[in-house]
Amino acid sequence: MPRRLGRGFWISAAWIGLVLAAALAADVLPLPRYDATLVGPPQAGPSLAHPFGTDGLGRDVLSRVVYGARVSLGVGVGAVLLGLLVGAPLGIVAGYRGRATDAVIMAVNDVALAFPALVFALAVVAFAGASLTNVLIVLGVLGVPAWTRLIRGATLSFSGREFVLAARALGARDRRILLREITPNVAVPAASYAFIGMAIAVVAEGSLAFLGLSVQAPTPTWGGLINEGRAVMDGAPHVVLAPSLVMFLTVLSFNLVGDRLRALTDVRQSGLEPVRRGTAVIGDPPVAEDPAEGEGALLRVRDLRTHFVTARGVVRAVDGVSFTLERGRTLAVVGESGSGKTMLIRSVLGLLPGAGVLRGGQVRLEGRDLTTLSPKELRGVLGTRLGAVFQDPMTALNPVRTVGTQVMEPLRVHLGLSRKRAREAAVELLASVGIPEPARALRRYPHQLSGGMRQRVTIAMALSCGPDVLFADEPTTALDVTVQDQVLRLIHRQREERDMAMVLVSHDLAVVARWADEVVVMYAGKVVERGPAEALFERTRMPYTEALLRAVPRLTDPAHHPLQLIPGRPPDLADLPPGCAFHPRCPYARERCATEAPPLAEAETPGHLYACWYPERVGSQDTRIERVDTRGR
Repeated sequence: MPRRLGRGFWISAAWIGLVLAAALAADVLPLPRYDATLVGPPQAGPSLAHPFGTDGLGRDVLSRVVYGARVSLGVGVGAVLLGLLVGAPLGIVAGYRGRATDAVIMAVNDVALAFPALVFALAVVAFAGASLTNVLIVLGVLGVPAWTRLIRGATLSFSGREFVLAARALGARDRRILLREITPNVAVPAASYAFIGMAIAVVAEGSLAFLGLSVQAPTPTWGGLINEGRAVMDGAPHVVLAPSLVMFLTVLSFNLVGDRLRALTDVRQSGLEPVRRGTAVIGDPPVAEDPAEGEGALLRVRDLRTHFVTARGVVRAVDGVSFTLERGRTLAVVGESGSGKTMLIRSVLGLLPGAGVLRGGQVRLEGRDLTTLSPKELRGVLGTRLGAVFQDPMTALNPVRTVGTQVMEPLRVHLGLSRKRAREAAVELLASVGIPEPARALRRYPHQLSGGMRQRVTIAMALSCGPDVLFADEPTTALDVTVQDQVLRLIHRQREERDMAMVLVSHDLAVVARWADEVVVMYAGKVVERGPAEALFERTRMPYTEALLRAVPRLTDPAHHPLQLIPGRPPDLADLPPGCAFHPRCPYARERCATEAPPLAEAETPGHLYACWYPERVGSQDTRIERVDTRGR
């Protein structure tokens, strides 16, 4: 870290520390009083007795600069704290709530930014008088709009991160998410900007003092010293140069420290930004009864749709997906990146952005439609009945909080356990997922654990309140093969011991063939094939599924055998091709495929559905994957 900060950072930090220490210890330093006159010859230049010389009244300039630092730095720190205390809550609420709250707060903020700062300062001083308190309030209030905009931007960058979604998936309240998840992370960029804000406040106070609008003589301030020295500038330039140089070096140091900290904590994200519109519900067209739907299903998803309104058009991320899931079974959702797998899981859980989203369909948990629940009602379901494990444990866990606080949180929020009992339960949870020395692991931070251990922690959090359905969104993506097998065995064992249902999202067909009971294959936001895993793998009916199976490497392939790739690229979800979305990449495509979208039709095996006009040509090559019986039979 010292090398990353650089030599300039440490020199600047040392200068700030020196000035601050001198200001705090001014009364005990061997310096004359700042208002003591004739301590030396008037307008005398720098000497050993007076390193900065004396002014026109024989006062020691060094003493006045040191005492002046109290006012200048005090105003700088005080104005930043005042602006932060008012602007930070407004920015956090605007960035997290969005919609009307964000629009109102930012509209008022823009008006405040448009108001001339000097006019406001003059008005306050003319009405209330020139004093240190008034100057501090003026500069603090003027800094509120900048703080609001900065904190709002930082909140927006963190509110969509996986660890915030994980907290929401556990059913945490908004207030708890803001205090425990958002605020600690927003504090990092806020701290870097605070140094820049102090530099701005010091310059602003100096400018007001130069105009005679700050504290009045004989109390020194750097801007006031510069103003006083103008009269003797010709004969004693040191009276102006000394406070000017100290002020310049201090402001420069604040800026260098702030810029370096900002560069180290900058978070940049890219993506398709939704148009700022309210959430709407897509009208539900009549849907024929699905033969795969059972009356006793634990989770039933019917015609689920999630569309995003963007500047490029409507992105159909999830477009009419239906499936059912019974207790004790595993449903796998497979497909290429961008096929809509993760968005399907977030749509079922209700973890969607609030702007530019069009939603439709039903998600029923034992007959209860989750899409009609209010945010408060949904929080009672997330974490307790629906649990989620996200693919990257490093981003799913909050980096500034210990493992213990994160594992204990759902236990205290949902189950109402005391801190002591929650800690005991957290130790039991970590032990159940195979973490050695669980009591010690509770005191560690996520970066102190390996990738496999971090994923076990997220699994423990998801299982903490005994959910009925566990959603595992590519839980082994960043792990090596050995750890992948351990994590998947762990999840499967927990599913059997707790009699849960599980939705496993994966792009690895070999993993799916081993662990899934049923499979849903997605392409361009739609289900193109689904059914029992054994029937789907042994009698594939959809060309896209066949292409995915061909791409799976086999141990029987000769050395240096090239992997079979699916030609072309996945379609643009904002500009889907007509007809079957897969037809530009399909080796069996005919004219009808380019004009008509095939519906889901039932194959010979009950519950096996596929979307293809010409399924009889599929399966001409051996694409079977050997299934391993994970139940030990």
